[in-house]
Amino acid sequence: MSGRILRIGAGAGFSGDRIEPALDLLERGGLDYLAFECLAERTIGLAQAERQANPGRGYDPLLEARMTAALPIAARNGVRIISNMGAANPVAAAQETTRIARDLGLAGYRTAAVTGDDVLDLVMGGDYPLLDPKG
Repeated sequence: MSGRILRIGAGAGFSGDRIEPALDLLERGGLDYLAFECLAERTIGLAQAERQANPGRGYDPLLEARMTAALPIAARNGVRIISNMGAANPVAAAQETTRIARDLGLAGYRTAAVTGDDVLDLVMGGDYPLLDPKG
């Protein structure tokens, strides 16, 4: 074990959280990582409905505002951002974040998306029996 200490801050605890505390952490927290935790069951349901209406959407509606405010400070201070704002469409969220970074002139900015948990087609195509009719 190297003994290296990582400083991780929480930039959001739900989708509608204020951005100002996250920006303060980015400026003065001496962080290595900032996490925007923005998902809940209701948020995922709304994101799935949005993605059904527009396949290029389905991510947190505050993504653009959060990233526009946070990315320049994070880049300046060497902080990496981790988020689940991708909701029902993490690839589109990563593409939007990359666009924002480019528009802000952040050279060398890298974005990644974790995929593999979208089971909507599987669920919608299935014929599942009700296992507990008394529940």
